[in-house]
Amino acid sequence: MTRGEMHAHFKLLVDKADSAGAPLFLTAEIDKFLNIAQEKFVSKRAFGNNPRRTGVEEDQKRRDDLRNLIKHSSTPVSFATGEGAKPDSYTVALPEDYRHALQEEALLHNGKRVGVKPITYDRYNKVIDDPFNTPTSSSAYRIDFSGNTVLLISKSQITHYYLTYLKQPSEIKEGEDCELANHTHLEIVRMAVVEALENVEQPRYQTSKIELNEIE
Repeated sequence: MTRGEMHAHFKLLVDKADSAGAPLFLTAEIDKFLNIAQEKFVSKRAFGNNPRRTGVEEDQKRRDDLRNLIKHSSTPVSFATGEGAKPDSYTVALPEDYRHALQEEALLHNGKRVGVKPITYDRYNKVIDDPFNTPTSSSAYRIDFSGNTVLLISKSQITHYYLTYLKQPSEIKEGEDCELANHTHLEIVRMAVVEALENVEQPRYQTSKIELNEIE
């Protein structure tokens, strides 16, 4: 659906609540409800908070739901310096539209690509003293550093960071259609309708919510 078609479908579903007294929403308000719904849709589909209890890449439905948000990046890294830097660590900035990592790899100076394992600071303190888990010349760890910057840690020099990630979806607004796969648009509209009806305490809210769960 285009943004205009989503607006038209939204109005149709809201009108079904009560054709005589259905609330009238402004264009900007409909955009707001659609974007709230889109945000909830991505969060629920990405992290398993949905009737199917599956997250991104756990089944074909989830892969299809979020495929348009999957992106890839290749970023040169720099030696980490200053406060907070760790031994054998490198800094790299995440993409501005980054939302959730799906796969991470590091390119070592010898041309080998290795998987990057994300760990917490608490886990780092344990790993660094564990001879069986400490970073080696053929492994790499990643910890959050500052803002959208992360630290990569390895005994081997790292030159590039390869990231496959779920991006933040673009806002639905004038001149911008929903960028998610077309089959998700009806679900997003229905979620927006539920959000709107709940906002105005419409009696049809519960019925709309049940209908939404049935189509998921």
